[in-house]
Amino acid sequence: MIKLLPLSYLLLFMAFISCTEKTETEDATYFGGEIINPKDDFVLLYKDEILIDSIKLDDKNRFLHKFKDFIPGLYHFNHEEYQYVYIEAKDSIVFRLNTIDFDESLTFSGKGAHKNNFIINTFLANENHSAKSGRLYKFPPKKFSTIISGELSQRINMLKQYKELYDFSDDFMYVANAHIVYHFYATKERYPIYNKQHADSIDVNLFYDFRKNIDFNTSNLGSFYPYYEYLYALIDNLSVEHLKNSGIKEDHIANYTSKTEVIDSLIQNKSLKNQLLKNTTLHYLKTVKCGNQATLILTGFDKYNSDDVNKEKITGLVNAIKRLGYGNPLPDFNVISTNNQTIAFKNTLQNKPTVLYFWSSNNPRHIKSVHRKVTQYATNSNYNFVGISLDNNKKDWKVYAQKFNLTNVFSLETPKETREELLIQNINKVYVLDKNAKILSADLNIFDPHFNKKLKSLH
Repeated sequence: MIKLLPLSYLLLFMAFISCTEKTETEDATYFGGEIINPKDDFVLLYKDEILIDSIKLDDKNRFLHKFKDFIPGLYHFNHEEYQYVYIEAKDSIVFRLNTIDFDESLTFSGKGAHKNNFIINTFLANENHSAKSGRLYKFPPKKFSTIISGELSQRINMLKQYKELYDFSDDFMYVANAHIVYHFYATKERYPIYNKQHADSIDVNLFYDFRKNIDFNTSNLGSFYPYYEYLYALIDNLSVEHLKNSGIKEDHIANYTSKTEVIDSLIQNKSLKNQLLKNTTLHYLKTVKCGNQATLILTGFDKYNSDDVNKEKITGLVNAIKRLGYGNPLPDFNVISTNNQTIAFKNTLQNKPTVLYFWSSNNPRHIKSVHRKVTQYATNSNYNFVGISLDNNKKDWKVYAQKFNLTNVFSLETPKETREELLIQNINKVYVLDKNAKILSADLNIFDPHFNKKLKSLH
């Protein structure tokens, strides 16, 4: 069932643009909305990976963007989280969402709403399907394939019905069809990973017969997540098979090398290949154990990459990983205390070795879990534990610090810049420092059952 905004909100939107001359409005294309519980005072609008506009919210948390040099197709908007919107000429699309329940609360109205409500409903349906896929992976290959094919057919038939009902354009149908089929194709690609017992009994030609229909070099889907989700699942699958056939022992570098070789052999479109290489490289750099591993990954990346911007980004990241290695000082940065004092982070160390961990009001469950661990490990410990909020909002972090009774916690004076400098790509990131803020470890996980033992071995 397609979700619709109440008529009252649509009337508000029409009033929002009523000051525009009628003839101008009829030819214009608009995108706007209202955000309940906003996390920032702006919305970012992208076409593929290119930023189109940073649109400020008004005092009622609404915004409106009028396109000038309009290009029809798939866009995405970002406000802490992101979602897709398909915009065609003369559309006047407005959405409403609550950041507390971002995707589930998102609804569209106005001209062009039906196709975008179909997109968000497809996204939610795919999420629900992924959640139940665990039990499906237990079936033998033939039964699993039959179930997936039946579910896929039902969803495609539903799309055809909506096309008849709402007169969807052919260009939109291409995107909507991709949104559905690539999710199910990715589900099939993951089967041998989740059901190793039956992996060797797969009839490859039958089980993966859909591969012959895949366009590995399309530029029409931009950075559309379902397409990339499928490609990464396929690359994972082929990479495992490649290592198995070559007899190479799996490890971090071998897995990375195998995936880059698969990408190079599979993808001819330079832009798509470079994007896949960049994202795969970023993923593996997140979990390197030392600067030497990062250097090996950079060498593998350089072998196939042809994008200078990506080269600069990956090289900079590798250099940063080396700077944040054992024995090097943590970069200087300022933090803000719960009583609004700005202080240098080094002054929070209390002349003791310190465990620096991170948290965010966007993830209350994580706050509870990490605080429980900190309380457990800080008792009778020689270490000082300091928690840094990653929130951009200057108010939210203090509300949650009080709510969960957090102690010795701070926020960042310059969140974006400091997160980048410290390579905070994962909220579970932990730095262990000596009393002079030199790095003892940058790869421990506070949720590791052996964390305390590893921590004691460092000092």
